[in-house]
Amino acid sequence: MKEQHFLYPYTPKLIIDNKKVKQNISKLINKSLEWNVRLRPHYKTHQSEVVSYIFEQFGISTITTSSIDMTYRYINEVINDIFMAIPINIYSLDRLDFILNDEYLDRFIVSIDSIELFRYLVPYLNERKLFFAIEIDCGDNRSGIDVEQENKIYEIVSEAMNSKVTDKLYGIFSHFGQAYNLFSDEQLYELNYLYIDKLAKIKRLIESMIDRSIVLSIGDTPSLRIYNKELLERVDEIRPGNFVFYDAMQYLHGNCSLDDIAAFLYSPIISIHSDRSELVIHGGAVHLSRDSIVDEGVVKYGLVGTWDLEKIKLIPNAYVKSLSQEHGVVYMDEIDLTKFKIGDHLAIIPVHSCLAMDAMIFKDGVFYWENT
Repeated sequence: MKEQHFLYPYTPKLIIDNKKVKQNISKLINKSLEWNVRLRPHYKTHQSEVVSYIFEQFGISTITTSSIDMTYRYINEVINDIFMAIPINIYSLDRLDFILNDEYLDRFIVSIDSIELFRYLVPYLNERKLFFAIEIDCGDNRSGIDVEQENKIYEIVSEAMNSKVTDKLYGIFSHFGQAYNLFSDEQLYELNYLYIDKLAKIKRLIESMIDRSIVLSIGDTPSLRIYNKELLERVDEIRPGNFVFYDAMQYLHGNCSLDDIAAFLYSPIISIHSDRSELVIHGGAVHLSRDSIVDEGVVKYGLVGTWDLEKIKLIPNAYVKSLSQEHGVVYMDEIDLTKFKIGDHLAIIPVHSCLAMDAMIFKDGVFYWENT
């Protein structure tokens, strides 16, 4: 069988531009040093040994994960301090030895958001490497203790004092998920200022209760553009993940430039329908996920462009109109449609790069590219 060149894949490929990945990482490391906060990148975005190695080359040893299995995959002689920032599943507790017995691991931090979950965890906190953090919900309405229900937070701290495990309290953390729906710098700043202030007050009270300092950890990619040293003065750690690739949502919200985007689906055209100004690509929900975004009143499942091995050039007014399992329907102005034929490839910028990567990496659908 004739060998397939990656530029002519018989299936769609998610292209990862390593050069841009390195630029994005380097830029944020320099910023975090300027802001005087620890960078603990979230690995759920890339889930990749290749990208992890790039982080390691930049000296990153502290990371964030979202599962026991993901945690275990990345422990090595460099990555040794891992925070699993999702409330631990009680059925995972018996698997903690799987992590804690690794010779390279220095610290594993799990998260809790209730007194009940804390009580399940207590018997395991005699493990030297195991720590916990309390998740606080600042309006995202996902997991976490409501920031206004401080008594529930202090109840956990009091019980930790009674159980003599306060030395295992890493800190408190939150994720400002609302930031993904905000467009202006003013809105992002107000969101962060408000909740950093609330979290910092809770942190100070906990520290007075246990007579030692703890960590305040926050993190999302949209807020990166408004961070400064003054705003983050009371923050110890940030945990963004999407910054490593960026995506259509981040681009349309003004959080990155087109040149920052490091991940896109390279999809072959399999059908053209000039009568309705549409073409069909092999690239559907199983490749891009079903995430969408409304841009200028239009629901879009991805942005559409061409790629010259160096840069993506967006095609004006073109977008992924709909998705089924394997098919993607692309709308394109008639004049641009005439420039393509069946077998040509388009660069599709996913709405959410984290989900596209999750869909593709476990089906051997990722190609790492670096134009030197």
